[in-house]
Amino acid sequence: MLLPFAGFSQVEFPSPGCNTGIFCNTSTTWNGTEWSNGEPAEDKDVIFAADFTVGSTLSACSVFVQNGALVNFTGSANAVVMHSVNVQEGSALIFDSGCNLIQAESVQNSGNVTFKRNSSKIRKDDFTLWSSPVSGPQTLLEFSPETLINRFYTYNTVDNIYNTISDPSATTFTGAKGYLIRTPESHPEEPAFWEGEFTGVPNTGNVTIAMAYVNENKAYNAVGNPYPSPISITKFLEANTSVIEGTIWLWRKTNDAGKSSYATVTKLGYQSNTSAADVIENDVIADPFSVDEEGIINTGQGFIVKAKNTNNLVFDNAMRMEVSSSLFFRTNQYITTSEPTTVEASRIWLNVANTSEGFAQTLIGYTEEGTLEYDNGLDGESILDGGVVLYSIADNKKLAIQARPAFTDADEVQLGFKTQSAGTFEFSLGGFDGLFEEGQNIYIEDNVTGSIHNLKDGNYSFTSEAGIFEDRFKVIFSETLGTDNPAINEAGLALYSGNRQLNIKSGEIIESVVIYDLHGRIVFNEKNINRSEFTSGPLTTTNQMVVVNITLANNRVISKKVIIN
Repeated sequence: MLLPFAGFSQVEFPSPGCNTGIFCNTSTTWNGTEWSNGEPAEDKDVIFAADFTVGSTLSACSVFVQNGALVNFTGSANAVVMHSVNVQEGSALIFDSGCNLIQAESVQNSGNVTFKRNSSKIRKDDFTLWSSPVSGPQTLLEFSPETLINRFYTYNTVDNIYNTISDPSATTFTGAKGYLIRTPESHPEEPAFWEGEFTGVPNTGNVTIAMAYVNENKAYNAVGNPYPSPISITKFLEANTSVIEGTIWLWRKTNDAGKSSYATVTKLGYQSNTSAADVIENDVIADPFSVDEEGIINTGQGFIVKAKNTNNLVFDNAMRMEVSSSLFFRTNQYITTSEPTTVEASRIWLNVANTSEGFAQTLIGYTEEGTLEYDNGLDGESILDGGVVLYSIADNKKLAIQARPAFTDADEVQLGFKTQSAGTFEFSLGGFDGLFEEGQNIYIEDNVTGSIHNLKDGNYSFTSEAGIFEDRFKVIFSETLGTDNPAINEAGLALYSGNRQLNIKSGEIIESVVIYDLHGRIVFNEKNINRSEFTSGPLTTTNQMVVVNITLANNRVISKKVIIN
């Protein structure tokens, strides 16, 4: 639950010029000209008795704003406070959109503080999921007075739909809850920031919100960051593994039916619903295919989670990050103080688009933490909305983000593709990292046309009727035998097994043979063979499917699946 609203009578405001602290042993006061006891520091109570503009990070034991002073944090300045923040009536404390308040302890704050927050660049009649970083009497309509009164929404878990709030003028923000609000009527038609402004007592300490849960399909909840500072996605997910699935969905709708309303985030990375071209042109969100360090949920941002039960979702001060960013969810290039991610992976961002601005993306990552089954916290299910949808398939789940075991070039990833209308489409690489930066090719195999196309050589164009297609495309990493590849067929390759051994005959010289089980583990590896016939030693995998990588003398690699008898 939120800490209760604090009245001014509960706070002892220090006398101006006094260097004796309240929370700490010493204090320093700004009188409009100078500090009474040296610059602010984490072991001093910091007292503002006159106007002051803060342009860099300020550390304090506690903060007091009094005597009618106006204190404004600007640019990317943060306040890092050990104890409480207190604003006397008639005084003002304002944090601009790139500034944050980080508190270490759960000491109750008092007095109203104003936090300004920019959304991503959006168009008129777009929506944003907001969550308030303060408690107090501010209503939804006071937050966005120019939004039409019937365009404020909460999420209905039972019906899987956003419901209109009947009276936003009488509805105040609930801590850690997400509210979908349409832009003010005066918002520009062209992409622009929505400048939100929250006023109230800053939230700190433990904040909880009960999850709504009916069944696996009726479990989505709109929640949000309850603090006036960013929070770590990794720390948030790890603290709530028993309460929610380890996936966050971010509202990213820009009035385009061809795209999903949501981007997806797990500890493995970020899957965008927006093309890089749209990012560059409209600054919708920076660098959508690169989350190399621990990601953040910014101040004021709401998001969707999927509950496992009706327990409380928990937020605490340990999740808060000293990060300066004026916008919503950002990537590591905006992180100034961060812990490295716990997931080391080699990743591919695969895009599909049509000529009508339809767009979808899926992320596939290889990591020692991944398996071929559903990995909670690494894998992220697709919402499956939008005119064009792309996902991968594993463990009977349709995934926007999929983690797989340590990489082998014999791996194959099944893709699902959905389109509401027929047309011409194009696969492309949205980005890649890790071993895929070291020359490893990435192919799309099209089972309808028989084509195998290396996406590092360029995009792959295809036509499709409307519908859902889960057997047509897959991602592979070495060219395999097929009717479209007669040169490989000319190798005269034949494989058969018996007595727990694998026998290979080839029309060309065999250089090496590597055998993997379906978990990606190497079970056999023989080099320098240099002959056209080969028999392995006894294998430990019997009556199981294995993947065999055969390297021929011209460095061509052929992958085949064989059952070892």
